[in-house]
Amino acid sequence: MRFFHSGTDQTMSALLLDGKLIAKKTETELSARIDHLKNISDGRTPILATILVGSDPASATYVNMKGNACQRIGMDSMKIELPESTTTTELLAKINELNNNQDVHGILLQHPVPAQIDERACFDAIALEKDVDGVTCLGFGRMSMGEDAYGCATPKGIMRLLEAYDIELSGKHAVVVGRSPILGKPMAMMMLGANATVTICHSRTENLSDHIKQADIIVGAGGK
Repeated sequence: MRFFHSGTDQTMSALLLDGKLIAKKTETELSARIDHLKNISDGRTPILATILVGSDPASATYVNMKGNACQRIGMDSMKIELPESTTTTELLAKINELNNNQDVHGILLQHPVPAQIDERACFDAIALEKDVDGVTCLGFGRMSMGEDAYGCATPKGIMRLLEAYDIELSGKHAVVVGRSPILGKPMAMMMLGANATVTICHSRTENLSDHIKQADIIVGAGGK
């Protein structure tokens, strides 16, 4: 990730933000925290349950990456794979089962799900305390109001990266390009919570380049 800022002479300079380095440091910190949790809970290991519906190769890769990350930091992962034909009712039943499983500490429903499934209903069925990907409406609302909740993963990672490099957001003009419920919107709310002045742009925004030129910080979250 590159952070651009303007100088007094209107020139732009860039600072390379090393996300891989911060990720390694984060994993080291998490590993220590998990060891502590095991020590105070008679060896009980935190478990992340991942749900993959269908056989999308990219989604399968993401789920495997998350399982590998769990292994690196000393967590366990529970991989649940459901067929492409799964219905909303069947997926909701599986989520409810995981909500009631006291050995499961986090639930991650891999996006996207097959078209016949009501994805929003399934996201919102995840218990707030297990919504580690920050995808529920309740979690988004609490995060937006400054209450305890897990933030959406990618925006939260961006905020952590900016914090690691001591990049001040307070008083800055941040432009977020994109308004998706799992990236653009939560990104804007997190930056607003850090006292930035936030402009959200999207596919219908007129004169996009003018908004970008006025920004101190730009986050591209608009996809293609």
